[in-house]
Amino acid sequence: MGPRRSHRKSRNGCPECKSRRLKCDERYPCTNCVKHAIQCSYVAPIDQTDSPVSSVSSATQPQPQAHDTPQAYPPLQPPNYAPTPNGGDPWLYDNSDVRPESENRLEFLGILPNSSLDSPLQKEDWGLDLELMHHYCTVTSNTLSEREDARHVWRVVMPTEGYSNKYLMHGILAIAAVHRAYLYRMSEQRERYIKASAYHLAAGLKEFRELIASPIDPSNWQPVFCFASMISVHLCTVPIRLGVSRWPNPITNTIELFASVKGLQAIMKPFLPSLRKTQLAPLANSVWLESEMRVHSPGAVAQSLLPADIWTQISRLYRFIEEYPFTQTTNQDDTAEKHSEHRKDYEAAIKSYESSVRQLELAGLHVEAGMVFLWAYRLSVQFHKDLEAHHPAALVLLAHYCVLLRSVDHRWYLNDMARQLLEDIERHIHPGYRDWLAWPRRWVHMR
Repeated sequence: MGPRRSHRKSRNGCPECKSRRLKCDERYPCTNCVKHAIQCSYVAPIDQTDSPVSSVSSATQPQPQAHDTPQAYPPLQPPNYAPTPNGGDPWLYDNSDVRPESENRLEFLGILPNSSLDSPLQKEDWGLDLELMHHYCTVTSNTLSEREDARHVWRVVMPTEGYSNKYLMHGILAIAAVHRAYLYRMSEQRERYIKASAYHLAAGLKEFRELIASPIDPSNWQPVFCFASMISVHLCTVPIRLGVSRWPNPITNTIELFASVKGLQAIMKPFLPSLRKTQLAPLANSVWLESEMRVHSPGAVAQSLLPADIWTQISRLYRFIEEYPFTQTTNQDDTAEKHSEHRKDYEAAIKSYESSVRQLELAGLHVEAGMVFLWAYRLSVQFHKDLEAHHPAALVLLAHYCVLLRSVDHRWYLNDMARQLLEDIERHIHPGYRDWLAWPRRWVHMR
């Protein structure tokens, strides 16, 4: 009789396979989930003896020998699998309105918040850094996503990248500090955390600005993406950093946030298609839920956080743009072709809005903030200019965007942004178009 075939028994595996009583091969994404087109939330088990910021399990990473010097581990490489045909996936989206990379880098640098290192932390504040790192790994990281696999990226992967990228570690500590400031907003400790956040943000930005002044390459794009993701969250914390309960200029603040998202996409564009094949894949998978559903379903809407009549309202928006008098609101010397292109920018904005709505349908009650900000990816340069000029048609679409934003603005870093943005739109829009705010107002103020 030949030797018995060995069998590895494991209690690990993705929740999806466990619920369906299937044997999981513990890969990411696992074979069963890929086969059945299910979002796999498998996360490799973490060695319980490791620190909170340790990397993923030893089964997936080489262990340094006693004589080895510390080194950055290579990125995890999930098995290759065919990408879904581009049905609007922002990671594969080919935006014809993209300008030269150097111009995008300069614009993105201009968007980044200005901070000063004039008031460095005291040397003994290293204890504060430990406090912030612990808070980030145990608390803050879990607030940045609804899905456990994406939380794993925020909690484990990003700190691991930060070991060899000091600017990213500063970004992590900055986010943790501003979160502590939010939690201790009624305490004397608040100011201490605000100063720590400002210091770490400035320190991280100093190195980051120098880094992205040159083209991003395959050796550094992943930590750059991580830090830029941190910056996107940080840009949402304006009221917390100012110690106020309201956004100073909601429309302007939103435009800056959109510009940051769009600028990030532009400079990272060559590497975004590879994102799903790296350890950062859950960030993309949690925001863009792949599905064969190409038309809306009343049942899906009913089980989501969206208004029941949202698709009817989208049809009304298309008619609004079709009939909108662009010739009266733009340069009279512009040609008919120019006016037609202007109208197409708005039709594309509504199309992008539809894509975000579909993602929120699929997400049900578990909406990721990134799903809502998908809208910003495809807004044209002209549409951004119209928002800055408080163009009535642009403000009408922005008001409808508030309905999507309302589904996530209970997050600590967004904190009632939808309602405040809609109120600012009501103050600035031409009186003749205020009737178009009735539908967004009804749904935003309902919650």
